[in-house]
Amino acid sequence: MKFQRFYHALRPTLAAVALTVSNSCRGQAQPGSMVARSSSARPTSNGGASHVPSFPRGRPDPLYRRPTDFSELRDVAGEVAKATGRKMGWHLKPGKNPGPLVSIGGVVENCTIFAHPVAAGQIPPNTWAFLFGHEFAHLVDHLGAASDTTPAKELRADIAGARYAMAAGYRLDTYLGWVLSEPDQSSDSHGSLRGRVKSIATHFRIPFSAIEAQASRYRTSR
Repeated sequence: MKFQRFYHALRPTLAAVALTVSNSCRGQAQPGSMVARSSSARPTSNGGASHVPSFPRGRPDPLYRRPTDFSELRDVAGEVAKATGRKMGWHLKPGKNPGPLVSIGGVVENCTIFAHPVAAGQIPPNTWAFLFGHEFAHLVDHLGAASDTTPAKELRADIAGARYAMAAGYRLDTYLGWVLSEPDQSSDSHGSLRGRVKSIATHFRIPFSAIEAQASRYRTSR
């Protein structure tokens, strides 16, 4: 899943939700990296849940708000990691510019997430929750490396990652609206961007009109 318009000002870049998933981590997790343990906030097993969860603990709606700093993204990643229900050892680091929007390397017990250094200060926290969820799903749900991915695997990571992010209290309709506000793209390995949005919405029984409304709000806010 690639997003080009958002980074047009940087240069035509490969900004992908799940562009790079390597089989081994590049180096050990650095001191101070957070370890997520099992949490009571477990994702629901009912893929047909029709409601969009509300924000717990009074979290503000991050529809348009930029992250306050990089540490906020670490907090978001930590909440989503806990919602996987797995004990994870992970570290969040700035990625390369130009480079992918987000990528992950390693295994569940020791992995590193790389977030684009410019996007880290611009994309709303709610969007990051689902991007992180997608990346975690590749490891937690054994969906393989980017080199051998397929549209079916990417959709499975979308759905599993969405469950983790929603279990952490983030809004799927808001995230899908953000994705839909980007130009449609398609590849043999990742499938159609718009097609995946429709499939995710259908799976979680979210009216596509609601997602289009969120996308319209994003477009007018830019």
